[in-house]
Amino acid sequence: MENYSRRRLFKKTLIATALVATPAPLLAASRQPLVIPPLLESRRGRPVILSTESTQTALIDGKLVEVWGFNGRYLGPTVRVKQGDFVKLNYRNNLTQLVALNIQGLQTSGELLGSIGHSLKPGEGWAPIVPITQSAGTCYYHSCTLASSAYQNYRGLVGMWIIDDDESRKANLPNKYGVNDIPLILQDQRINSAGTQLFQQNEPHFYGERLFVNGQEAPYLNIPRDWVRLRILNASLSRGYDLRMDDERDVLIIAQDQGFLPQSKTVKQFFVGPGERVEILVDLNEGENVSLIVGTKRGLLDKAKLLFNSNGELADNTVLELRPEGLLSVFNGKPSFQFSEAAVLPTQIKQERSFHLDATNGMINQKRFDPRRIDVNAKQGSVERWTISSSIPTGFRIQGARFVIESIDDKATDAAELVWKDTVWINGKVRILVKFDNLSSNTQPFIFGSSDLMQADKGAIGLIVVQ
Repeated sequence: MENYSRRRLFKKTLIATALVATPAPLLAASRQPLVIPPLLESRRGRPVILSTESTQTALIDGKLVEVWGFNGRYLGPTVRVKQGDFVKLNYRNNLTQLVALNIQGLQTSGELLGSIGHSLKPGEGWAPIVPITQSAGTCYYHSCTLASSAYQNYRGLVGMWIIDDDESRKANLPNKYGVNDIPLILQDQRINSAGTQLFQQNEPHFYGERLFVNGQEAPYLNIPRDWVRLRILNASLSRGYDLRMDDERDVLIIAQDQGFLPQSKTVKQFFVGPGERVEILVDLNEGENVSLIVGTKRGLLDKAKLLFNSNGELADNTVLELRPEGLLSVFNGKPSFQFSEAAVLPTQIKQERSFHLDATNGMINQKRFDPRRIDVNAKQGSVERWTISSSIPTGFRIQGARFVIESIDDKATDAAELVWKDTVWINGKVRILVKFDNLSSNTQPFIFGSSDLMQADKGAIGLIVVQ
């Protein structure tokens, strides 16, 4: 054992020495180009086919390993729909275990949403026709199988779902998918030397040492000089991300979860909790390569220290390196937008509720999930005030409904930052106003609770029936 420890220390010292001696541009040169998920659009009644499947990909070092995904790929294609569409969904489960799927953020009835009330057996399919009634936003589809959602999401059952409307298509915003409108699905993972994903079901939370974006570690993207729009989905099981550009330039937050902000918000950094979506604009009209990173910029000595003691930090905190190319855009003015569907604070409150998440033991209000217990009975069209707290910082989500954040730690949300959401990071006391526009039933309920899927699988979820 002593010899093994010495060998391990010696190996780390060699790696650390090599890291310090290696010029940064050479490390960046080893990056791979970002993979953009293929686009599925609902046009002229064409069905949107989503088949859960086992497939292969190389997460590290070109080593092919088994992963899960949709339609023969790791992760899922980006589904793009438009307000007013009737989307013919065609699900099929080609895995060897039960799978239940949810479209987080989609505003529709429990009968059409699916979720835990509609598990697909191996080989089984389901084909709901879903009306798209809401305005533009970024949602995502993923596994929400009872007691298995964390494992199935981790293996790759996640994909982005984009909703457009007439206003968003005409807005002065980057909207060319894969060119200047870029989806980024963030997942932290543990990978062994064979390139295989490691996972333990019984842990209270999951924190991987390596950060993957669309299935790749620290990729780069060649992009025309102009403004770029990044749609960021935190599909990690437990980890939240404090994001910024490595040169500390400003970015514009334009949307969160289910809609656009009343006006863009200029920030240096922003936080994305598990299940949250954030859309940002980055100005690439001037300057050289720039990277979106987690936390603060690291030097080579910082990277060397992590080899000896990671303290749960990511081995590489680069999310994506942007490499602008070509001439300056002719139209390089600041993008602007104004939408009629801005969120407002509801005034008629039907009921008030309080929920405390025990984010270590998987409970809400000292109760674990019970499929026979309806935790919230709500009336369609009503608004409720929910006060949410947690034993430790964690994420919270709700299906089939939407909310605005009324206050955080009793500080009211500024009117310019009101936006329709379905997921929020709880670090203190958060008060939300929940609007129940969609019906659900005892057999096809919505769920709410922890967006940390490790905690959700342990029982930190509850059932909602809207009548």
